[in-house]
Amino acid sequence: MNKELITAYIDNEIKEASIKDEIKHLIDVDPEYRFEYQVQSLVKKAAREKYKRQQAPEHLRQRIINQIASEINVKTPSRSSEKEFSFWAGLFSKPAFSFATAIIIIISVVLILFNRTPQQPPVISEDQLTPDNMFYQAQNNFEAIIQGKLAPQIIADNPETIQQFFQTSGVKYSTLIPTFKEWKLLGAVVSEDKGEKLAHHVYIGKKGEIVYVFQVDESYLKSHEIISLDENLIEYLDQGNCYIKTENQKVLLFKKIDHNICAIVSNAPLQEVQNNFCNI
Repeated sequence: MNKELITAYIDNEIKEASIKDEIKHLIDVDPEYRFEYQVQSLVKKAAREKYKRQQAPEHLRQRIINQIASEINVKTPSRSSEKEFSFWAGLFSKPAFSFATAIIIIISVVLILFNRTPQQPPVISEDQLTPDNMFYQAQNNFEAIIQGKLAPQIIADNPETIQQFFQTSGVKYSTLIPTFKEWKLLGAVVSEDKGEKLAHHVYIGKKGEIVYVFQVDESYLKSHEIISLDENLIEYLDQGNCYIKTENQKVLLFKKIDHNICAIVSNAPLQEVQNNFCNI
């Protein structure tokens, strides 16, 4: 049977039931036909994808580039991923299948990722901001720092010193302490909520601007037993987005970095805060 019939089968152009059944049978039992079906299905799905062409934000571009780079080092697949792995491995190893066509497929997928319509940030209403909400706590903690009511428990400008302080103070999750050219590390605080220790650290700028970072392991938020956050916001962050809100000359930013969800509140310029944290 001519493999070109697979194209007609995918496009639902074959009306005769017996021929459709025969093609389906070949796809099920013959590796050559199954491979051809998988390849054509992927290409057509990419081509049919409808999207609104928009400039992808820099942090999304960088994330996709990093993901593609990490996939170059192919690992032995687990049983659950053997089928997917064998398909992609076959895509590049099949003598009858051109390398150029494989590149076209990958480019199509990447273009869809770059140009898909960005997910809209969730709207956080005031009635959600209960005392156990991370959004609420981050804003209140920042105001306490500005007013001098909340002082660092340790003064340090070294990330390793602050991480060690978090560990010895009982924080159970690993912490992230990035450094920036615009701001200098000032110190850190460990708070306690429902018996769990939580990590906070602070930067200071050359003009006295404060950058406050509150980070927790994502499991603390998803279980809702320790601290809470709007589920739509968590989903938005899981997809690699930055949530940004500005009010009263303050910037409130949420970003998921590795397995931690970070709330950043600052009176530094919006562009500085956004560029530094959204591109991590």
